[in-house]
Amino acid sequence: MPYNDLKYISERKKHLFLRDEIEEAIKAKNIDRGKFHEYSKQGYGDIISRFYFTFADIKNYPVGRQTLEEYNMHFREELYQEYIACSLNYESHAGYIQAIKAGIPYEDKLFLILSDGWVYEGEKDAMFAVLEEVYDIRDFYIISPKFSWFTAVSKIEDSACLYRQTSDKNETAR
Repeated sequence: MPYNDLKYISERKKHLFLRDEIEEAIKAKNIDRGKFHEYSKQGYGDIISRFYFTFADIKNYPVGRQTLEEYNMHFREELYQEYIACSLNYESHAGYIQAIKAGIPYEDKLFLILSDGWVYEGEKDAMFAVLEEVYDIRDFYIISPKFSWFTAVSKIEDSACLYRQTSDKNETAR
């Protein structure tokens, strides 16, 4: 059932919908939990706060109590931005997700933050194997554990962009 068709379901169940989809994909793909898993709920706030304070233009667009879904993200102007992919250029969801995977730098582990607040951690290959299976995902962010770059994937804009700290813009290892 697509997320937008959930109008008659409680807000709590809507909030859990995407998490449940990801859990089903992890099980269906037999992904080792050591390679991709939900991040500790006690650590969610730290990861999301660090993401905001590292990349968002909080000086001109302060962060209140909004969730990522409610906060119209305004990134810092000094970030280097590189277009990665547009979903309209691919015949399948999996092709689009693979283009995003090819467009991000290699890291041993990455963070995945979903716009409705769930945070995951894992290896690139395992993370993207799961993302290929989750069609109703809206906006999400893939973040370097060093918080030196991130990729924003927007369902509304049907595109993915890589943002880096300007000091890291020459990094090319993917």
